[in-house]
This record gives sequence, C-alpha cells and structure tokens, in this order.
Amino acid sequence: MKFKFILIVTLLFMGSAIAAGHITKAQKEKTIECLGHYSATAVLPADTIEVKNMELALASVKVIREYLSSEGVKDDEMNKGMNAYVDKVYGKPFDKAKNGECNKFIYKQIKGSEKKIEKLSRTIYAG
Repeated sequence: MKFKFILIVTLLFMGSAIAAGHITKAQKEKTIECLGHYSATAVLPADTIEVKNMELALASVKVIREYLSSEGVKDDEMNKGMNAYVDKVYGKPFDKAKNGECNKFIYKQIKGSEKKIEKLSRTIYAG
C-alpha cells in the first residue's frame, strides 16, 4: 500500500514538472497572433511608421519564432497563424493599441524578451 502511494505521488510530481515548462494552447495562440501583428508591422510602408517601431517589430518576430520553436511549435503552424492575422490587417495603418497589448503579453510570456528585442532592434538597419 505504501509503495502504491509513493508511486502515485511520484508520478503526479513528475507530470506537473513536465507540464510546467510548456505553454498552454491559449498562450500559443496569443503568441502566434502577436507574431502576426509584428510581421504585419514590419512590412508597413516606411513613410507610415516610425523606424524604431519597424525595427522593434522585426526583432520581435525573430525572438518570438525562436521561442515558439523551443516550445516545439512547427514552422507550418507558426506561418499559418501568422499569415491569417497578416491577411486580416493587411493595408491597415499601424495599430498602436495592439502593439502595446502584444508588447505587454510577449514581455511577460518570454523571459528576458524585452531586453533581447531592444538589443536586437539596434542591430537592424531599415534605411
């Protein structure tokens, strides 16, 4: 009896430890939506957006793709979700509110992403 109890407790702890390192379906969907937002932002005509926002968007795309890949999300799934969002907003102006929402979410979701995105954005020349 004692052995069964220890076995069950051990399995429960192992299961929770494995689950703790992965994103939920909702987090993955929101992350891919923000990937789409940043991708759409990165291709806006240069005269409609500040260069800094374009550079940050390009850096964000790279950081988010790396993160999603590390979480086991396939390129096809990323591209499908990203393209669906881009198609929805194509031709529309820069969405400052959505950008703020995605910044807040991504900085919280991906540890160290704010500094990494800022640093990477300084290496991008959009001139």
